[in-house]
Amino acid sequence: MVASAPMKTIAFLSQKGGSGKTTLAVHVAVAALEDGERVVIVDTDLQKSAAVWSEARASPTPLVAPVATAQLDNVIEAARHDAITLCIIDTAPHAAPDAARVARAADLVLIPCRPTAFDLAAAGSAVDILRAAEAPAAFILSACPLRAPEIVETRAVLSVRYGLPVAPVEITERRAFARAIATGRAVTEFESHGKAAEEIRALWHWIKEQMIDGRKDNRTGRVHAEETTNG
Repeated sequence: MVASAPMKTIAFLSQKGGSGKTTLAVHVAVAALEDGERVVIVDTDLQKSAAVWSEARASPTPLVAPVATAQLDNVIEAARHDAITLCIIDTAPHAAPDAARVARAADLVLIPCRPTAFDLAAAGSAVDILRAAEAPAAFILSACPLRAPEIVETRAVLSVRYGLPVAPVEITERRAFARAIATGRAVTEFESHGKAAEEIRALWHWIKEQMIDGRKDNRTGRVHAEETTNG
């Protein structure tokens, strides 16, 4: 039964604002919910965007818990006690001490990165935090312009420079995301058969694979200080 499975915790973390952390967090949460997971989103961002989205929803799930990062361990323990199977942590940008706490609590840290020079420059700060925490991590290319050459270039730079996996699924910049969020939904609910929904479902299944057997076959990167370099 899903309810008896050990809880997994994933975190969306970036030191740059506008990278798509909250958008990915709520959409992955709904995709996981539709896949049979019992999900809670822990919203540690002071802007509480995930909590605002939740208030607009017609459905009471996924649960969204807005908390201070200092309370994170207690909230995660309470989620385990309540038979939650997936805890998703949404984080604030520019919060290095809090980000380190989140990284240590997560089974997998996902770093959203848009295919822009600014996002690439900011990626190193997130990797530094994960290196110190020795946290399993991977990049997700988010808000990608359709068929832009920068996507391939960004994927190559992230892989070579940081030695971390980059999700094979690219999340394209589509109006469906903003429209779904505005109505308290996810794209898998708003346009169930649309391209955005396909991307989110594919991303969730990739994330699930990393959590199930990523450590076993090294598909998920663990950031070690002695192994990772900023080139």
